[in-house]
Amino acid sequence: MDAVNKKYALRDRAELSAAVRQPLRNNTRIKFTCFDCSPKYFVFGANSGSLYLYDRITTNFLAIFPSQLGAIGKVSISHNEKQIAVGNQSGSIGVLLELEPPSVKEILSTDLTPSGENDGRPFAPERVLAFVTSFCWTEDDKELYCGDSRGIVSLIQFSLFMGRNILNISLHPVLLLENRIVQIDRYKDLLLVSTLSKCVLCNTAREEFKQIGNRPREGQYGASFVIAQPNNGPTPPSPPLMIVDEEDVRIFCSRPGSRLWEADLEGNVIRTHQFKQAAANHRHRQLQCLQESELDLGPSGPTDGTMMVVPFQVLYSIRRQLLLVHDRCHLLIIDPVHSKIVLRTDEFTDITHVAVVDEWIYLLSGENRLFQLRVEIEGEEETSMVTPSSGGSPKSSPLPTTALDGRKQKQGVYILDNVLNNNSGKQQLLNGKESPLLLSTEATIKEALVSVVRGKYGRNIKQMFMGFEQQQQLNAQNTLLGGGPERPKTLNLTKIYAPSRNNGFASANGNGLLAEFGIEAAGEEEYPEDANETVEELVRTRTGQTYGPPNGSKVQMKKKFSTSLLDGYETSEDDATVRNLYLIYRSSIISNLNFADRYAKIFDDYDTETIVRLLGKLETVMEENEEPNARLKCVRIYFAYLKPELLWEIDDASRQFIKDCFIVCNTTEANDLLVLNGLERCSECGFYLRATETCHYRDIGVSLMQYYWSRKEYAQCFAMVKQVPYLWRTVTRYYIQDRREDKVVACVWNLADHELFERAAAEIPFTIHHWKQLFEFVLSYEQSNEMICLNCDKLCPIGRLGSTLNHHDNRSHQDNLNEVGAKAERNFRQWNYLLNVAIEHVESSSPTELLRLLRSFADNIPKGVISPSFYIRCLLLEAK
Repeated sequence: MDAVNKKYALRDRAELSAAVRQPLRNNTRIKFTCFDCSPKYFVFGANSGSLYLYDRITTNFLAIFPSQLGAIGKVSISHNEKQIAVGNQSGSIGVLLELEPPSVKEILSTDLTPSGENDGRPFAPERVLAFVTSFCWTEDDKELYCGDSRGIVSLIQFSLFMGRNILNISLHPVLLLENRIVQIDRYKDLLLVSTLSKCVLCNTAREEFKQIGNRPREGQYGASFVIAQPNNGPTPPSPPLMIVDEEDVRIFCSRPGSRLWEADLEGNVIRTHQFKQAAANHRHRQLQCLQESELDLGPSGPTDGTMMVVPFQVLYSIRRQLLLVHDRCHLLIIDPVHSKIVLRTDEFTDITHVAVVDEWIYLLSGENRLFQLRVEIEGEEETSMVTPSSGGSPKSSPLPTTALDGRKQKQGVYILDNVLNNNSGKQQLLNGKESPLLLSTEATIKEALVSVVRGKYGRNIKQMFMGFEQQQQLNAQNTLLGGGPERPKTLNLTKIYAPSRNNGFASANGNGLLAEFGIEAAGEEEYPEDANETVEELVRTRTGQTYGPPNGSKVQMKKKFSTSLLDGYETSEDDATVRNLYLIYRSSIISNLNFADRYAKIFDDYDTETIVRLLGKLETVMEENEEPNARLKCVRIYFAYLKPELLWEIDDASRQFIKDCFIVCNTTEANDLLVLNGLERCSECGFYLRATETCHYRDIGVSLMQYYWSRKEYAQCFAMVKQVPYLWRTVTRYYIQDRREDKVVACVWNLADHELFERAAAEIPFTIHHWKQLFEFVLSYEQSNEMICLNCDKLCPIGRLGSTLNHHDNRSHQDNLNEVGAKAERNFRQWNYLLNVAIEHVESSSPTELLRLLRSFADNIPKGVISPSFYIRCLLLEAK
């Protein structure tokens, strides 16, 4: 039976409360706080911390498992029905092992890491209480994903070993999101995580992450995988380079206003399904699958044309085909693929928890009441039992119609690629024979075009015709020059065009494009007119602008890079590598995780020159995808991998590239520019008069300076210092090392660096002449607001920095420095500190000479700023 015309009903309604309450023995203090079910078991978590296990078929009570976890907030039975995951409301996670007797029933537990400890991101200093909000087992039950209230998805890996403790539980954060996890679902290697604000699709095998859609939301909204049509028949051979899906799997994400986003396995939103208005208008057409007398729906809904509004929160999957949503009083069962509400009921009240096993639905309501329902799908058994030898039509296929359509779509892509982008007069050979997929007949091309445009591969059709037009022009030019037509390049499907509601190709399932080629579009019965009336406008740039002008005229779409989570089409090694780099980058942004090791695995296979070339291509890809500061992001990816000692071994061009990138890293971001703008420059040469407290990738910058300085390439050094003033500190160290007495005194005063100052005074060492020069700089700073330029030795005016440096309440001239740096500078620019260092490092002169020098500046030094202890120390040293 056609999936669109299937009939649905709710059957076998029963209340199981008496059996469930039996072990409680009328104890009203024990309340069930959560439950889960499997084909064999029921398990209930209670506020007492105990687990209650029942046989699902007979509802017989089997066992009680006490624990010290406190009130249970979440339970989940593994696929093999041997383990139960338990989460309480205070952050503990437990696993009950081996439900089958005679195994010892023991709950092993661990705790979620408190916020701010080892989670890789900053949190508020106070401890935030975390608790589990969602569980998801892997197919082999060796791993368990746990989502919590902080937005962290952690992986629990069960590793068996010999010993008394047979299980080791360890927590590994795999995804760090901004807010609470609502639901986690899994399909093969894909993990679907829904939070209060967004949905994220993760490829766990390749550690790639992608956000579904770009419109935020706020609230308890879930997400689930749905199999549109299982492919149970044999898989026919597919052409090369094709993505062959065993099943047509879609992703559905809850949206506000009783809506669902439908997305493919690449994370691309296909359409929006609206159920709020359609539920009222299409009630009889959608729910009258069976006669009203046959439906076991309880009390009927409103008859005034209104419809109960049920928020689409957690999406419960019924056999991976239907979705169940509920609130406290209502249940809705949805066929999301065909955008239909197939069943509903409002006969239950105070629904707190729901669990689904196959077609069975179990509802837990207040006062420990448990109900069961079964979804009957009329005609499903007959459809599933049809075989090729069942007497069907001679032309019937063992594959379902949807599967055949999908196969045609994939073959259609391959046909058009080869017909349009290869010599039409030549037939390619496959294993010595002509490929049956390359028949260049008009019927074949039209059939391929229709299947591709209407299917999920329609987004690639434009590149094929663009490549065809470009190849036709190139062949014409070669023919005029006397040469034969050149064989075109293979179709590059790693780049796609973002869909838009405003272009003719994306609208009406590509009917506009089909009409341009003289192919009749689908009838209204296949694509209803109101199909797009409730479609949410999804396609937006990162800056919030939609594609296409308001009048609907066609515009050239901006080329986008495919961030597919599935294997795609590659044309060259560089393209494949750049694609992987961009996918890793996007995954790191979404997951807030550090993927330095994954970048290293890629970069380890290339020399520096090749890496530089790949980074240039990656920068282009980021710019095409409207990533701000694309070059800065590429540089950070590479610098996280680069070892500073390698700078001595690479070629000059690569070293120059790294030098330019180092400057970009320190002069691009707004915070860096704010700090640099707070520093004064020399009006003559443009160099900064002071240095910043720190810089990005300091080790790389220092290594570059060391390389250039050792080869006396001073121009390269000062070109870096002019852009990154922090490197004045490195230059000062070289001045001290080279005994540049003419430069050291000015440098240590301008930089206000305690370590450099004391090192210079000890190693040069400073004489009375040096101290006199330093005191002159101090008076120029305090009285004239001037500093000497460290490059051209010119005295330059600086802005008024507040009160004199000797007052302890004097604030730093750099408001953007942190408090530690500001306090250190205030302490440095004080007479007492300078004189204490001077008296400790006077070697060739006696303290008397230092006092005599200080007396020559007495008229310019404010009274009372020099501590009496300094004079006492001078007298004691002179006496010795």
